[in-house]
Amino acid sequence: MHYSDARLNFVESFQNIYHMKPIDFPQASKTLGSPADILDGSCDPLIVFSDGKQCVSKWKPTFWERIKILFGQNIYLGVRSGGTQPPVWMAAEEVFQKPPFFSRVRDFGRKVINYITEVEKSVWEAAKQPDKRKHFIVGFIIAVLVGFLTDWIVGWFVGSMAGAMKEWWDSKGHGTVELMDFVFTSMGSFFAVVVTWWFNLENITRHFNLMAWQNLM
Repeated sequence: MHYSDARLNFVESFQNIYHMKPIDFPQASKTLGSPADILDGSCDPLIVFSDGKQCVSKWKPTFWERIKILFGQNIYLGVRSGGTQPPVWMAAEEVFQKPPFFSRVRDFGRKVINYITEVEKSVWEAAKQPDKRKHFIVGFIIAVLVGFLTDWIVGWFVGSMAGAMKEWWDSKGHGTVELMDFVFTSMGSFFAVVVTWWFNLENITRHFNLMAWQNLM
């Protein structure tokens, strides 16, 4: 086979049966866009880790490619360049060193704290809106009324479900769906638990006291 035939075969294979795909990975630091001279959409962005000296990408073979590799199929590496190419390397093992266990635990803890802080900030900002305060009051009232008539957990459930049903109704074109509306309705239901739980506890206590008095009589 002449070089030109091999090149045409490679180009055809690249365009028609290209399956192995680059995938995201935790150490990735940037995304490389397609070259300016490729406008037909045949070159996708590439997610890589870059330390200023080299770029590392992660590729996932398909099921059939894994079978072929298992039975000895070689892997070809193509680099779009002119008469030469930069040095490259390939590996079939983990190339990034995992940080120590306690470092990972601290990093996870920081992420959790940052997430909680962001959620708290969002809730406080939303609490300044009159609409969110109305949702809180409605959830509280529903949970208290239902909790007095049944049980505190039923009141909390019904109050939260009322918030969910309101957002479902809004999604049908009757309003604007907002997650914070549901959150504040559920928060109102949750705060009502203290009142309804105490009320039910008082009723139970009086009931047992009455039974004990009747037994004494």
